[in-house]
Amino acid sequence: SAWSGSSGGYSDVFAAPDWQADVTLAYAELEDSDMPPASYFNKTGRGFPDIAAQAVEYPVVVNGLTTPVAGTSCACPCSSGIFGLLNDARLAAGKSSLGFLNPLLYANPEALNDVTLGVQGGCGRVSGFPAKQGWDAVTGLGSPNYEKLLEVVMKLQ
Repeated sequence: SAWSGSSGGYSDVFAAPDWQADVTLAYAELEDSDMPPASYFNKTGRGFPDIAAQAVEYPVVVNGLTTPVAGTSCACPCSSGIFGLLNDARLAAGKSSLGFLNPLLYANPEALNDVTLGVQGGCGRVSGFPAKQGWDAVTGLGSPNYEKLLEVVMKLQ
């Protein structure tokens, strides 16, 4: 489920890149009462986030004690570790590392765990973006699925 404290939305500065534009525009044009008013965001802007990961009640060990923490400082290393393992598998097979991932991820959304429940907290009286099927402005394409991504990346040259 999407975390209500999560960030996400559309840039007012940068346009959506070609590899993202179709999915972010489709989401922005949903006729859904859960969506914030269209006048509050730039539907042709670069959408974010690209992916999501577990970031609430994440167990870490501090001074020998397990403590639950939350935030990007949990999600980012988790996702980075998955992509590091994917690069390791490719290198072990004599292939190159993956490089810039976003076009690959958007071309293979089925290799991520789509998050379809939850909504951002929003700002004041304006509701936040809801998690929906496919890309959304609260969880992106979803969380990385190592096994499915491994299949995808090992088929690449």
